[in-house]
Amino acid sequence: MMIDIDHVSFQYSGAEQENLQDFNLQIKKGECVVLTGESGCGKTCVTRLINTLIPHFYEGEMSGAVLIDGVDTRTIQPHDLSDKIGSVFQNPRSQFFSLDTDSEIVFGMENKGMPYQVMLNRYQQTIRELHIEKLKDRNLFDLSGGQKQTIAFASVYALNPDIFVLDEPSSNLDPDAIQELRRLLLLIKAQGKTIVVSEHRLYFLNGIADRIVLMEHGKLKQSWSARDFALLSTEQIKALGLRSYTPARLELPETMPSRNDTPAVEVKDLAIGYEKGKPVAQHLNFRVYPGEIVGVVGKNGCGKSTLARTLCGLQKELRGEVLYQNSMIPSKRRIRKAYLVMQDPDYQLFTDSVYQELLLVLSDQKDKDEKRIDDILDELNLTIYKERHPMSLSGGQKQRTAIGVAALRDAEVLIFDEPTSGLDYKNMESVAGILSALSKRGKAILVISHDNELLMKICSRVIRMDEKTSS
Repeated sequence: MMIDIDHVSFQYSGAEQENLQDFNLQIKKGECVVLTGESGCGKTCVTRLINTLIPHFYEGEMSGAVLIDGVDTRTIQPHDLSDKIGSVFQNPRSQFFSLDTDSEIVFGMENKGMPYQVMLNRYQQTIRELHIEKLKDRNLFDLSGGQKQTIAFASVYALNPDIFVLDEPSSNLDPDAIQELRRLLLLIKAQGKTIVVSEHRLYFLNGIADRIVLMEHGKLKQSWSARDFALLSTEQIKALGLRSYTPARLELPETMPSRNDTPAVEVKDLAIGYEKGKPVAQHLNFRVYPGEIVGVVGKNGCGKSTLARTLCGLQKELRGEVLYQNSMIPSKRRIRKAYLVMQDPDYQLFTDSVYQELLLVLSDQKDKDEKRIDDILDELNLTIYKERHPMSLSGGQKQRTAIGVAALRDAEVLIFDEPTSGLDYKNMESVAGILSALSKRGKAILVISHDNELLMKICSRVIRMDEKTSS
């Protein structure tokens, strides 16, 4: 048995309840197992058991045993298993050690003291087999979220471990990049690698996974072989709170509506990017009206997040016009007109509890009705976490907290950058409900997303950023 998790219970230091309860899971060599379930159910905790960050990095009370290829993880440090286990975390930024892509890919090999020629050969092989020539010699801070995820995978792939542990690897990837991830997983599976994937998006793992494991409240609720899971109906899968096992098609118009009222926001021949560089995207022209929910789609790196930062005034446009209610608004004043929920919620969480995070918004507003906070927390399934420190939450719970903050803002335009990354079906529906309610209050909403299930549920049209607008 390559991985043997034997009756493990674990509770993080400071947590009010156990994060895992009497958890058992055995994984054979060469098997691909998918962990799924509602955000906060313990999936990431299991991945940390496998890569030995629990118990050596994350403090807490643990009982039971975890054996990796027969070795008890309590008797060995994480670096001693680096030849055997490679991890790609949910937030790739948290595992970067370098400033540029090439250095990041070779960092692990350098750290292990590999000979230069061996490192060079593996680097070249990684670039070639992962088809990431366009990401060579790039500043990590200039990459999109999906591109960072790709580099994180490449840095692990270059080490050639026996076990790959991936936590939400598709969360920030566009459909083409997800298909490329699927190709890579098929590649390492054909090499006999053992794969453990914590995921909400399941469709791209159809034909790769050998088992689907559903978790609930730190326990293994149910397990299926891939064949048995594929026999479940769409209704049965949704009833389990899971995402579709087949890809959702995006069938929304790209044409602007003809309306007589004033657009909430309009851009004319907009070029965006960094001051001393060439435009990331240009010739952008669109309008978004009050009460509309409009999707923004396109490949990783095409400029979607740059557009969001420009509309909010966090970044100055290179040329063109940005108008709010038909008035030109300088970039420094746009923050009063538009509010952005970033792709990485860690940048926007400041206080000691989820409740205080939302209360902070009301301190600047005339309407200080705190019942609104309780209503939003309830709708986003966050009430039980209201006293928790935001940094102690799972990625999906942090995302929902940031969305709750946006729901309380007075801004005319709300922009959400990948609002459902890391969210299960149930919480995706909760976010969809919040956004729909905001649009009915007259908010103009832009949703940057690769989540076709979400876009089809709430958007009336999409703005597509592609080769015509990106350089």
